[in-house]
Amino acid sequence: MTTTKPQKIDPKQVRQFLADAQKKIVAARKNLVIDEETAYQTAYQAMLKASLALMLSHGQRPRVQLGHHIAIIEFAQKHLDPKLAALFALFDRMRRKRNEAFYDIAVIGDEEAVDAVVAVEKYVQVIAADIQKRFP
Repeated sequence: MTTTKPQKIDPKQVRQFLADAQKKIVAARKNLVIDEETAYQTAYQAMLKASLALMLSHGQRPRVQLGHHIAIIEFAQKHLDPKLAALFALFDRMRRKRNEAFYDIAVIGDEEAVDAVVAVEKYVQVIAADIQKRFP
């Protein structure tokens, strides 16, 4: 079974997902001084929203199934510059750590949360530039 399915491209929807990602980045940045775990998880959500914007801009969306976060990240990795490989490795670690923090106990430190927010901020900028080229 494939992990994505075709969907008609709707530039308004793409822009909305990207705007949501940008709002989540602002929220993650603000949460750094309140709660590192919330900042980390919100940065992760921003990364997913931006990646979904990228998918939607290519006329695809993930199938709702176990592992769909992995499918979203893999799609973005396939469609962006291979030089971003280290960033995608970080996102996979974030996914696993987020799951641990949500379903079990995992400590997310201040430096780890800051690194995640900074990385996702850069990533959202890359996605925004990619989408802007195709939907000016």
